[in-house]
Amino acid sequence: MEPRTRRSYEALRLKHIDRIFGRMVRLRAYGGLLLMAAISVATLCDGAHWRRIWLPVQVVVALSFFFFELRRYEREGLTERSIAGNLSLGILLEQSLTWGTGGLASPLLPLLLPLAFVGAAVLPPRQRLALMGEELGLLALLTAAHLFGWTPPLHLSFLGEPPRALLIAVAVCMFLLVVVANIVGAAVRGTFEDMVAESFHQRDELFATHRAHARTLESLSGEIAHELKNPLATVKGLTQLMRREPGRAQPQERLEVLAGEVSRMQDILEEFLNFSRPLVPLSVSEVDLGALCDEAVVLHEGLAAEHGVRLARGGEGQVVAVCDPRKVKQVVMNLLHNAIDASPRGGQVMVDVESGSVGDVRVVVRDSGAGLSPEVSARAFDAGVTTKSKGSGLGLTVARALARQHGGEVTLRNEASGGCVAELMLPRELPADTLGPVRDVREVAHAR
Repeated sequence: MEPRTRRSYEALRLKHIDRIFGRMVRLRAYGGLLLMAAISVATLCDGAHWRRIWLPVQVVVALSFFFFELRRYEREGLTERSIAGNLSLGILLEQSLTWGTGGLASPLLPLLLPLAFVGAAVLPPRQRLALMGEELGLLALLTAAHLFGWTPPLHLSFLGEPPRALLIAVAVCMFLLVVVANIVGAAVRGTFEDMVAESFHQRDELFATHRAHARTLESLSGEIAHELKNPLATVKGLTQLMRREPGRAQPQERLEVLAGEVSRMQDILEEFLNFSRPLVPLSVSEVDLGALCDEAVVLHEGLAAEHGVRLARGGEGQVVAVCDPRKVKQVVMNLLHNAIDASPRGGQVMVDVESGSVGDVRVVVRDSGAGLSPEVSARAFDAGVTTKSKGSGLGLTVARALARQHGGEVTLRNEASGGCVAELMLPRELPADTLGPVRDVREVAHAR
């Protein structure tokens, strides 16, 4: 984990631990008043003189500690040191009160388990092991004091003395439960750390993507300005020429050049805007990819006729996928446009729709051109890379981004028999981790 990410992670972890710790010290302070009152009543009901001296002292010490820690927390906040020290003293006091209220037969004995869990969940490994050692050590001392009669009578007289076998069973169970509480607490901490680390990792990847996107936009700004410079100069020259000849009918070819250059600038700006704007949320529905490809082919019949290229449809019949039809159509049209541009006059562009073997569907566009050169193939999806004399180099970049938003991919490869194959792969069902919220239009106002 990077240092900056580590600092952010530690700040987030301490923030949540601070919230848990604050609730704990408040509950312990004010709930401790009721607990100490119950202990005082138990002391008065018991006949052991040592308990009537020991427990009042413990009640005063415990309440003083509880409210001192509450005041200190409200004044100074949370630190790693305060957590470890607080839990260590808290366990010591809990075991002392347990010893004074019946040892292994004390109703306070189970309070050791939540303290063990909290310690394992919030402390780092070294402090966690030290605290578990303290818990087991004090529990062993308490067990020995009770089983060997070091402090007779340890049990509360009004509750009676439990059988020795029961005390041994309680001691064994407590040892096991303390270990289990530590293991569970450590597992919870580990799960939390893994989740936070994964979140920060995804955040870093997203930031890296945005930084790369920003760098690409920065470098493309100069290229776009250069791309627009020539058509703007042409438009400017023609309009000045037409202004100098206001009374004459303007030749048709001049107007056609103007319209063509304006369309060219519009296309460049549109592709740049598609690349620069964030990917908007998907609006998905069940889509027949075959019908969608048929629409794209019809829309490109004019361009194909202009280039002298035949368009053909192949593949299976109805192939259904859950996707955003508008965005998928944009990808298919981009691949089809590139294939037509790459094909020579008299060539053919084939559009196939196929069902994959691993739960995906594919749209395959084959051209009859010369294929991709090695240097272009390695950088075909980089923004600004193009083999067209009037291309912006953004079409494939946008197409891949749209495919990946669906959890799919766009790939290019050369055919052994010649030509290039562009393949759009989409999952049949939209993955849960696709970028951005997803709207399902199969139902009206379906939740995102």
